[in-house]
Amino acid sequence: MMGAALLALAAAVIGGGVSLASVLLTQRSAERGWTREHERIERHREEDRIRERDSRLLEERRAAYTRLNATARAARDALAGCMHDLRRGGSFDEARRAELEERWSAYVVQHAESHMIVSDAVLPVAGAANGSLRKIYGLVQRLDSGQSDREEELQELSRRVDDLWDRLTALRDEMRRDLGITACVETPSR
Repeated sequence: MMGAALLALAAAVIGGGVSLASVLLTQRSAERGWTREHERIERHREEDRIRERDSRLLEERRAAYTRLNATARAARDALAGCMHDLRRGGSFDEARRAELEERWSAYVVQHAESHMIVSDAVLPVAGAANGSLRKIYGLVQRLDSGQSDREEELQELSRRVDDLWDRLTALRDEMRRDLGITACVETPSR
């Protein structure tokens, strides 16, 4: 009889141990599942934050590129207008000077701001366009003040304004590529 009682006791202890082990294993499994789920949720949150940041930066870059393109072209138009006035009459009036200064100032500010957001691929193209614009601006200023060899500088100005179209088109095309709008541009258009 003692053997049966010990057997029953052993079975009860083993059964209780198995039940306890089962509860512990279930609890640990649930904790691991909760941890994995929590990590997955955090991963998704981080991915969402990164996507939102990237989207915001892309929109900021798109806006900066739009402003840079617009101000560079407005400056080019003002400089070309000055060139035509210089060819016709030798100088330009105060309204033209005011327009040039307003557009030039807007361009200079936008160009400086763009350096903080444009991609590395766009920087050299923006620098080339900026260099051309600055040289043209300097020529226009010298011609307007009468401090130059007029005929030679007018020819130089005309050549540089013509070349500027290509530089601004290259800048626009590179900005579009950088934004993923254009994969490849075959020929520049004016």
